[in-house]
Amino acid sequence: MISVSTPHREKCPRCGSGAVHLEWRERVNAQEVQDLWRCWDCKDEFVTIVTSDEKEPSATDKITERFFTNLLV
Repeated sequence: MISVSTPHREKCPRCGSGAVHLEWRERVNAQEVQDLWRCWDCKDEFVTIVTSDEKEPSATDKITERFFTNLLV
């Protein structure tokens, strides 16, 4: 598992403690990200879902900026 450190406002739904840390983050699709949190006090785990209004990229979307433009060989 990947442990990610990030500022948050989450509280444990079981004990109400703010001593929780982000254990895992997974992108479900272009609009949803699921976060797995673990409470340091009671060891409970819980999931939050973050949604956005982003659209899924299509194969016809064009690259608007060149990649590695400053590298010269």
